[in-house]
Amino acid sequence: MTFIRNIAAIAVAGVMAASGASALTISSISPSWQNVNPTSGVSESTSGPTISLRWGNGSSSSGYDFTPTGTPISGLLPDTAFALGQFSHLNFPITGTTLSTVDLIVDILISGGPLVSSSFALTHNETLNRPSNCPADSTPCDDIVTITNTLGSQNFSFGGQNYVFSVLGFSQNGGGTISNGFSTTENMQNVATLYGQYTIAPVPLPAAGWLLLGGISGLFVMGRRKKRSMA
Repeated sequence: MTFIRNIAAIAVAGVMAASGASALTISSISPSWQNVNPTSGVSESTSGPTISLRWGNGSSSSGYDFTPTGTPISGLLPDTAFALGQFSHLNFPITGTTLSTVDLIVDILISGGPLVSSSFALTHNETLNRPSNCPADSTPCDDIVTITNTLGSQNFSFGGQNYVFSVLGFSQNGGGTISNGFSTTENMQNVATLYGQYTIAPVPLPAAGWLLLGGISGLFVMGRRKKRSMA
């Protein structure tokens, strides 16, 4: 029976080993804006790797900037948060058009592997700077950026292993605390880091594996019965 137990242990170990994964390297991160709402009165621009939105009339416009993390990013392990880029929110007193919603698209190229595209919706709360309209602070009101609909969980395969990539959210303390939004004081610029991670996709035991383990279990039971009958 020791032999049978050893075979069973080897079979289980083989199934577990099949779910292993090595570190990945990200060779590029490419951001873009989509579905800007409203469609007029909000301008888009690109300066180097940074993409920007601007809106409103005033001495300075309000807006967003997103600068992707420099690449390559190597040695990334599963279940480890990593920085996708820096998100800046410019909050200045304005009149006229204000942003309502926009989708931020982040395309991640795995070195030697696939392009993983992540999309998530941002909702912008341009407060009115009145005490009754301040959800985050006292007058003048903070404006608030919120991730409202994460579409960023994407499946991909690399090196014979299946993974799931997800956008985690914003952090302003190096990833110690991650949330779905942050606020910016009037007449200020605030910066948060956008984080993501990848995990190993659940690996179901193949049908052949179940048959093998079932057969081994049957042999083990038969052996025990035979041993008792000979006693």
